Amino acid sequence: MVVSFRDKLLQELRAEAATVVSWESRPAPRPTTRRLVAAAGLAAAVVAVVMVAVPLVSETPAFAVVRNPDGTVTVRINEFVRPKELERRLREEGVRAVIDYVPYGQTCREPRGEIVPQPQRMPLRRLDGPDFWIDPKDFGPDETLVVVMHSADGDPAKSNGGSVGVIRGAVAPCELVPAEFGGVDRE
Repeated sequence: MVVSFRDKLLQELRAEAATVVSWESRPAPRPTTRRLVAAAGLAAAVVAVVMVAVPLVSETPAFAVVRNPDGTVTVRINEFVRPKELERRLREEGVRAVIDYVPYGQTCREPRGEIVPQPQRMPLRRLDGPDFWIDPKDFGPDETLVVVMHSADGDPAKSNGGSVGVIRGAVAPCELVPAEFGGVDRE
């Protein structure tokens, strides 16, 4: 019997089709409990790293207060916001302080108490940039560092002046009054 090319090709196709149809679809292998726990642990670690790293990278704190080995305190103010928090942090480091951030063009009515003369004591010393340091030993038990700063054009990241002093005894609350700018017309 002679098999034509066409018949031979048809037989081969049928044989091939029979093997393809006989393939069984297998379910995907199920992950073991150990794999599930490892995947959950890895996911939790990634979430934890992101939660910790993102705030550290994307946010600059409004201020920082650091106790130095010699007992002095270094302060950096990046934004003129949350003055009560800064007061609290300074108090924790042994410096009683009243911090007032006031609108541009205004200041606190003076005097706010008994002023300690500047030549007698320098309340803070400037460092490079926005940093300054304070020595808590420079203050008597009834003395308070008083800082009044106003922001430039309402921008809390920029200061446009202010005053620093020491008051002996009680410090009066800040009563806003127009600031007087000596010799410079700001308008």
